[in-house]
Amino acid sequence: MIKESLLKNGIRLVSEEMPYANSVSIGFWIKIGSRNEEQSLQGITHFIEHLLFKGTEKRTAKQIAEELEMVGGSLNAFTSREYTCIYARVLKDDIDLAVELLSDMMLNSCFGEEDIKKEKNVVCEEIMMYEDTPDEIIHDIFTQQVWYGHSLGRAILGTKETVSGYTRKEILNYYREFFVPKNIIISAAGNLNHERLKEKLSILLEKVGDEEIKKEAQSKPDFITVKHSKDKDIEQMHICLGTRGVHQKSEDLYSLMVFNNLLGGGISSKLFQSVREDMGLAYSIYSYLTVYSDAGLFVIYAGTAPKNTEKIINEMHRQIQSLNKKEISLAEMERSKNQLKGNILLNMEGVSHRMSRLGRTMITYDRIITAEEVINNITRVTLEDIYKLDEQLADLDKYSLITVGPKDISC
Repeated sequence: MIKESLLKNGIRLVSEEMPYANSVSIGFWIKIGSRNEEQSLQGITHFIEHLLFKGTEKRTAKQIAEELEMVGGSLNAFTSREYTCIYARVLKDDIDLAVELLSDMMLNSCFGEEDIKKEKNVVCEEIMMYEDTPDEIIHDIFTQQVWYGHSLGRAILGTKETVSGYTRKEILNYYREFFVPKNIIISAAGNLNHERLKEKLSILLEKVGDEEIKKEAQSKPDFITVKHSKDKDIEQMHICLGTRGVHQKSEDLYSLMVFNNLLGGGISSKLFQSVREDMGLAYSIYSYLTVYSDAGLFVIYAGTAPKNTEKIINEMHRQIQSLNKKEISLAEMERSKNQLKGNILLNMEGVSHRMSRLGRTMITYDRIITAEEVINNITRVTLEDIYKLDEQLADLDKYSLITVGPKDISC
């Protein structure tokens, strides 16, 4: 059973009681991400996420790291372009410990000068590690190029220059401005009692004020059609071919989900079967959607030997044009829909996934979107709905092409 409550200070709580589970997952979601940052403070949201683990008024960084692990639990966090989350999973009897620890981290982190100095080095190492992983960094390069100059296109980690330049005053000002109650949603799932959790959180978060949100309205990014190559002395050529997608509330979202899954969503997908199984040109090939509140992307990725680059791009083009040629069969569409629905239901067996679904949908849509609602929307997709995507996806002149790999390769 899913329940919602509003704490007195404006923080929203949503939970799903699962009496049969042995564990509980709980997350603090903050509706602030890298797109809210000024260019000079690029990466600061992610940096603050790191600092939340560096010690509070009553816990050292080591104590934060050890406290849940000592009872078999786990603690983690992530930053995205539109929100941030710190979360924990524990056995059902340790929920109070998890709630108290997460509340302490959110409210009482010290942001010490020495911790800031050390963490700058850590994040710069993270940036360099990421840059040494071409099959990951290419997706950031793609986003930066097609949304050039817009905050949504900037790297979530920031740059070594921006990270090195943060002052403690800037960090505290950003934290105090954006990490406010009406930006926060707490989601939980597992063997819990909603009313008891609400009471516990009301006590722990009592001193949090009810400040108004100070976020400015975000501009919508314009998609830029571009060809860009980043020379890198590596063995493979990494390729991203993509175009404008849809935003989170688009009526075409579920049609595009079905098409994307059919095209490159698994080992039975058209791209995997043609490029890897039939042609033997790549180990990794897939397509994916990036969906935000007001924009989105549809992207195909492959990694291959440089000599195969042109062949793979041509095959990507051929598969995309299956839309305007109406080459998708009813059986293929139904298989894709069933695969999506099966994945959703299998994921719902875990408390962490249920907690994450509650938090993401509340922070994105301001309401709970159940798995049943998603499945019903997928079920309703028809071939006609998919073929309507032709107007948006089948024009190859509207695609951007990004490559990372050896130089002097013609694309």
